[in-house]
Amino acid sequence: MKKIIAKKLFDGNRILENKIVLFDEKGIQYVGDDDKAGAEETFGAEFLTPGFIDLSSGIGLKEESLGQVEGDDFNEETNPATPELLALDGINPLDEAFPKAVKGGVLETLVLPGLSNPIGGRGALIKTVGKTVEEMLIKSPCGMRFSINNAPKMTYGKQKKMPMTRMGNAYIIRNALYKTKEYENKKKDKKFSLFEESLLPVVKGKEKAFFAAFRADDIATSIRIAEEFDLNTVITFATEADLVIELLKKHKIPVAFGPIILSRFDRELKHLSPKVPAALIESGIETAIISGHPFYPAEFLRIQLGLVIAEGIKPEKALKAVTLTPAKILGLKNTGIIKKGAEANLVLFDGEPWETKTKIQRYFLKGR
Repeated sequence: MKKIIAKKLFDGNRILENKIVLFDEKGIQYVGDDDKAGAEETFGAEFLTPGFIDLSSGIGLKEESLGQVEGDDFNEETNPATPELLALDGINPLDEAFPKAVKGGVLETLVLPGLSNPIGGRGALIKTVGKTVEEMLIKSPCGMRFSINNAPKMTYGKQKKMPMTRMGNAYIIRNALYKTKEYENKKKDKKFSLFEESLLPVVKGKEKAFFAAFRADDIATSIRIAEEFDLNTVITFATEADLVIELLKKHKIPVAFGPIILSRFDRELKHLSPKVPAALIESGIETAIISGHPFYPAEFLRIQLGLVIAEGIKPEKALKAVTLTPAKILGLKNTGIIKKGAEANLVLFDGEPWETKTKIQRYFLKGR
């Protein structure tokens, strides 16, 4: 049994002061005020939080410090619709970005294939610690990447093939989903198809559809397609999400916003501002903050929280956007929170997590 004496503790909802946490590899056994005896090891923390969860990332697929070919497995730019792809098959657990992410408090991440295809492939929910992907794996497949933005147009426009327009982009997604429904209805009469089999959990609502959209009109198109096929949808990136807040609220669609810090190298990023996620959180939309790695390093996800706090968002709500909220979106019941019975995924900081001068003292993943 291990003990943490925390001056400040964020439990997933509130920031509490002077709390004791007892835990082991089975999970958290006690959270409270009494200084319980019997712990084999005791640690002090200025600020204790659940491990951060990065809800949309390319970490391990597009590796740090490697070239365009050997370290880049983010985009399969040969076919605009590739639902059969598994992110798990492209993740390099030795990517040096993983230990850096841990130093930023990110202990779990959802890795989704790239943005170049209207349908990019199936994600993998992994821990950021491990020597093999099998050791890191939490769940695979986990979610399907759809992409409604400029990237598919730019990729396939150069090849003079569809999609060269937003209409073509939406058509490819719709056509694949219609074919999957037809395949489901007449499955007994058809040969096995990995393409449709990969999309079946999405059209059945059992697997989440992660739509990468930046502009307000692309967010609206994503929602329209999601409604047509009754998809369990999350909007990612969402630069102009504040312009369609009422639409998001009407359809009760969560947003994984980020990265907040990014050069405006594309017109789709013109509206980028910490005011956008602040507006989403204040409006009551279920909002996670993401790093958007490799566009912005996962290591500095926590620094983005400071920008949202500077816009008037309470620290509790900002911290929730990288802990309990992404856990809820992913359907994880005992992660992203510090309570009895939860997994002991814990990060001990020597100061407020969103401050640049703060460092991690240590972390525990499933109590180890």
